[in-house]
Amino acid sequence: MKPEILSLGPVSIKSWGLALAVSVVLSTIIALKRSKKFGVNPDIVYDLIFVVVVSAIVGSRIWYVVFHLDEFSGNWLDIINPFQGPGGFGIAGLSMMGGVALVVIAVAVYSFVKKLDFLKVADVIGPLFLLGVGITRIGCFMNGCCYGRPTSGPLSVVFPEGPAGSYWQYFLETHPTTTMTGLIPTQLIASAAGFALFILVIWLERWRYFDGFSSWLVLMLYSIDRFVIDQFRIYEAEQVLGHIGPIMITVNEIILIVLFCFSWGLFAIGTSREKKRRK
Repeated sequence: MKPEILSLGPVSIKSWGLALAVSVVLSTIIALKRSKKFGVNPDIVYDLIFVVVVSAIVGSRIWYVVFHLDEFSGNWLDIINPFQGPGGFGIAGLSMMGGVALVVIAVAVYSFVKKLDFLKVADVIGPLFLLGVGITRIGCFMNGCCYGRPTSGPLSVVFPEGPAGSYWQYFLETHPTTTMTGLIPTQLIASAAGFALFILVIWLERWRYFDGFSSWLVLMLYSIDRFVIDQFRIYEAEQVLGHIGPIMITVNEIILIVLFCFSWGLFAIGTSREKKRRK
């Protein structure tokens, strides 16, 4: 892992920030090509990517802050202050579920204001969310955040520093006789799933037969993917609402269930309407 890629005097380049930048550049290039395919004006792509990136970061930050208010007590400016720590620039502490929710809302509002077809616009950028997950989760791994539970399996990873490193040291101190050898690299698992689902959706688009096909499919697949991976992640005690058998339930899980039902319902409606139209 390497939280800091490069230091140039007072400025440092963080691994997660670099991963985000790479995902934005690649997504913009691909979105420009996809916009023509879906009949969307390519000129709006740059504005759209900006809306997506800003809303993703803002939504993720809000969601993180809501569950970590004590962390900012007495230092409320740190919620939005990008200059924290020597040589650092950026906001530390993001939770993706808030970003997902705000992106959907922001894209819908943007489409309404610009008088665009929301479903076509969503289909253009939908799969790129999965690509972004694949890339940025590598940044999470290098940063040592979003880590998994202790394990003795072949996938165990020992993080030398960062939040994951601190948790691992705490675990060893509180479980001196443990047989665990490291933590589950849920970041890399999520990254691999993101890339795999991106390829799957692009492949399935050859059978795309209604507007919204790709976007609703992306949300359905992501909600399943994230729900499963979350079961192997470490969450703070106050974020865990309870368990149903071996299944951990957090606020994120509830949102994911709602997200799946919502996207599945709209996908089913789109399919039904298209079938009726073809009769």
